[in-house]
Amino acid sequence: MRDVVFRNYDRYASKHLLKEIGEHRLRMECENKHLSFPKRLALFYIEAGDSNTMLKYKYTQKGTCGLMVIDRYDLPDSGWVRVYLQ
Repeated sequence: MRDVVFRNYDRYASKHLLKEIGEHRLRMECENKHLSFPKRLALFYIEAGDSNTMLKYKYTQKGTCGLMVIDRYDLPDSGWVRVYLQ
């Protein structure tokens, strides 16, 4: 059986969420995971699974990395897409 997750690629939702998180908090999470600070808004997306909701970023060299768990932040109501993982 395949796993199902929901993803939100909406730039407005990502921008609103990033404002709520703040630059300092995001920078600290990136440093803790030894990742460079993200620069492009279009490469952010939100992924919700069974256990938690993650803010993810598509790095060009490293691929997709989960930056932080965002369960306690204000999440968007619309724009979610169901994705089947292999």
